[in-house]
Amino acid sequence: MLLTRFLWRLLFICSCVLFVSSCSTPRLFINNDIPVIADDAKFILLPTVIHGLSGSKVEKEAVFYGAFKMAFGERKIDTPELSTRLKKNGFAEVSWQMSHAMHHIVTDQDCFSYTQAYQLGLENGQVNSKFRVLGRDLEQLSLWLKQAYQLASVPEYIAVAHIDSMGVSKAGKLIKYRVIAGVYSTQRQALERVVSYVTESPNHQDTILYDLDNLGFLIYRELFTSSTSR
Repeated sequence: MLLTRFLWRLLFICSCVLFVSSCSTPRLFINNDIPVIADDAKFILLPTVIHGLSGSKVEKEAVFYGAFKMAFGERKIDTPELSTRLKKNGFAEVSWQMSHAMHHIVTDQDCFSYTQAYQLGLENGQVNSKFRVLGRDLEQLSLWLKQAYQLASVPEYIAVAHIDSMGVSKAGKLIKYRVIAGVYSTQRQALERVVSYVTESPNHQDTILYDLDNLGFLIYRELFTSSTSR
């Protein structure tokens, strides 16, 4: 059943390539200063944060997160009840902070490290940079994940995605939103790759849920399209 759904999603992705490209041009930023991700690498997938789309926030995030995890297949590390456990242990905001900030550091500051982004901000007079503690928080999160899920070692990679509304068309029929996703290397404390693009969907709850159910696979495809680079 899962294999059938996965194959169906792959066919859907192929049919959607022209649609996604017509909305915007996905930009994949690859950190060429660290080794390429191995084919057998494992990933912790943080819960997705979605802001501003029509319908139940909880339902939308659950639908997308389910598709995102299915897209990674056997490459994901099983982390039951992760969202609840993150909240209970003081990491409720890390997923949003990490994914929202990654777009800015690769596009505005041309770097892949939250710590480096903070230092660059200091050089430009930004004393209260939002990147100040994010790098440290991610290090603490990595250690917590190892302990909480009894892993043999700190998970090598953390993957995360963020979806943010950019407004509804004048007629109210379409909603535009930015998709940001990336992979963070815990060993090198730097982003390995980031993808960012803008797409749109009919502004209807059922249609948005349908699109989110496929978006996880589309993002996975864009993240691991090695032919595109920064």
